[in-house]
Amino acid sequence: MRLKNTAAAQAAGYILQLERALYHLALAGAGAVVAVEHLDDVAVQRDGRTVLQEQDKSTTAPGAKLLADRGKSIWRTLEIWLQQREAPEAVPCERYLFFVNRPVDTPIATLMKRRMRQKASSLDVLAALRAQGTSPKKSSARTIGQAQALIDRVLQRSDEDLTALIDRIEIVEAGDPTADRVAIANGLGLSRRVNVDDILDGLFGWLTRLMREEWNANRPGLITRDAVLLQKDALQDRQARGRLLPRAASDIVVSEADRAGALSRTFVEHLGRIEVGSDDIVDAVDHFLKFNVEKHRLVVEGEIADREWRDRGERLRTRWRTLMRRHSREMKPRPAREIGQAILADATYEHQEPLDGQPCIETYMTSGHYHRLADENEVWWDPNYLPERIRED
Repeated sequence: MRLKNTAAAQAAGYILQLERALYHLALAGAGAVVAVEHLDDVAVQRDGRTVLQEQDKSTTAPGAKLLADRGKSIWRTLEIWLQQREAPEAVPCERYLFFVNRPVDTPIATLMKRRMRQKASSLDVLAALRAQGTSPKKSSARTIGQAQALIDRVLQRSDEDLTALIDRIEIVEAGDPTADRVAIANGLGLSRRVNVDDILDGLFGWLTRLMREEWNANRPGLITRDAVLLQKDALQDRQARGRLLPRAASDIVVSEADRAGALSRTFVEHLGRIEVGSDDIVDAVDHFLKFNVEKHRLVVEGEIADREWRDRGERLRTRWRTLMRRHSREMKPRPAREIGQAILADATYEHQEPLDGQPCIETYMTSGHYHRLADENEVWWDPNYLPERIRED
């Protein structure tokens, strides 16, 4: 016995609706609201009016024909749209879309596509509808009866009412998924610097969760374009924070030659003035070199603006001046080297200076920045030391 499992097809249908909802949210104008499974599979509203309704038709069966001339999918949809237009005080929708996940070539669908290209008229489509509605097909009597009853209900409308609807019908065939994602990214104004696939996947996941919560609460699945843009901004910001995070110290390799060369630099002389131990010098050299490597990478990749590096350096200098004054005052009877060691420890051992407004937990990024400043005589540790430029002043 072969079981007929429709779960996969149903799931694919819901996924398609959410994908189409995201597409419309991306391309809709300001103030637009998109509904899923409310009024239609997907609907776009603006200023309280429904401006677009969409029926999504999909199949994975190789031989299946979407929008068959006498199929329920096309005739039941036409009936629903007509009933909505006939409702009291109804404001007719501007556009009605059939979205199909593969090209369609059935006669009526083909005429509808030709009408969109102005190669056929709405009257041509109407004639095809009326002709198909009255032509019997090879099938069981029960199937013909059900199909004919539906077709007859649609065709009982006047030509005027039917053509008014046909004028607004469009058939949209699924195209290149990559091109669709590009269109969504452009519609949402995604930055060229972000990982677009990650952002779009994040938006789809968020939209799925939101719709599930709305439906579970027996609320219509409505989502505003403004909400999508806010979520897009949040995802971009989170991605940017992840991008600008400096690499772990263990991921940055420095050579022994670079270490040896750094031992003759000015920042090491400042450490020697306060007679720090060899461990402090080894750490300082590693932090100095790794900071320089990572700062160069972040500058080249454009992740951190030059202004932020200048501002961060000034924040570190301001903090250093405070430490220098406080320790010089509180430890006044102590030798200068002990005061300097305390200043060095408070400045570089544990402090984590933010970078571009984000936490920066890698010790080398703060310690190394301080030693970079010390290498330029912008800070120092010996309280009795004065750079030559200051002595001259």
